[in-house]
Amino acid sequence: MSAYNASGTISLALRSILTQTYQNWELIVVDDGSTDRTAEVVLQVKDSRIRLIREPSANMGLVSRLNQCVRLARGQYVARMDADDVAYPQRLERQVQFLEVHRDIDLLGTGAVIFKGAGEIIGRYPTASSHEAICRRPWWGFPLAHPTWMGKRTWFLDHPYSEQDVRCEDQALLLQSFSCSRFAALEEVLLGYRMVEISAGKLVKGRLNYCCRLLRQVNDMPSAMTFMQGIVVHSLAFGRDLLLDVSGSLNRWSRRSFQVANDQVRSDWQVVWRSIAS
Repeated sequence: MSAYNASGTISLALRSILTQTYQNWELIVVDDGSTDRTAEVVLQVKDSRIRLIREPSANMGLVSRLNQCVRLARGQYVARMDADDVAYPQRLERQVQFLEVHRDIDLLGTGAVIFKGAGEIIGRYPTASSHEAICRRPWWGFPLAHPTWMGKRTWFLDHPYSEQDVRCEDQALLLQSFSCSRFAALEEVLLGYRMVEISAGKLVKGRLNYCCRLLRQVNDMPSAMTFMQGIVVHSLAFGRDLLLDVSGSLNRWSRRSFQVANDQVRSDWQVVWRSIAS
């Protein structure tokens, strides 16, 4: 978990890890140069399994800190989530069980609800379950929510995040590795993914860097076709984002891509939220 000025949310994230049904874990929290009380909040939690790494000198960003966490990890598997997300109590147990049975899978995601504020559900993150479904449209992206990832530590060491892929580090990593890896996702919702205001500037940077990654991947005719498809769809999406941002409706429109959370999903989330938030 990389944390930057997360004092207002990290307590919830930590509590959701402490209440896991699977207890054989270590949590590495890298405080990425925060200027608020993030470190103090983490230190208030008295649990020897939590390792706080304080990096007060500079804010290096998510890519650098995730690679640092992987190097520091001592377990067979590495899971990640952001400092403002909430893990369901069974998250680690379900993912470890799956990976132990399916030894061919390198990286495993889960379903996720998207929420804002004090637990208000916006929708459900669109997720595919099989490797083939996840990798069906590499020119557009991979439906595998980044904060839900758990995978083999050896896989993360062999496939580090790249500093060139800011704002698309997860998608670029999947793009680079999908042809020599196996991905999967549990359909079960096991994470609450906090969504803040969507910025057109961040979207543009992510799309541009992803297209650059597609270009760097070109080495034959199929990869060249993938690059061309990516340029077309992301250029159209950029134009749409720009118009929506000017009209002030970017955030409302972007939420249309989320799946509807049914009554059971909402009920399960409320149980999790109340238990953690209280």
